Amino acid sequence: MNEKLFVLTTQKKKTNHILHLLMCIPTYGLWLFVWGITMRGKDAHNRKLDKQINQIMHYKTQGLSDNDTYQQIKNDQLNSDVFQGRMIFVILVVVFLYFYLR
Repeated sequence: MNEKLFVLTTQKKKTNHILHLLMCIPTYGLWLFVWGITMRGKDAHNRKLDKQINQIMHYKTQGLSDNDTYQQIKNDQLNSDVFQGRMIFVILVVVFLYFYLR
């Protein structure tokens, strides 16, 4: 799991604020939109990686082995997928009933 933590940590992205600031000057501030979109995208990516790192660390601090940690994370992902599928099904049923009974 240490390799997995290293890989996740090295995948984090940073925004080059100096470059974006310099790009704002010749574009009269229009580059602020690109800068904002870039920051939001990289922040979302980093939060996803932080969630995975925290999940690994949570199970490792409980004393689980690497294999047990991997299995637990796999089970968590499976449970999340099942829950998400059920929620989509419920939403589709509600929308169908709304239009059917209208």
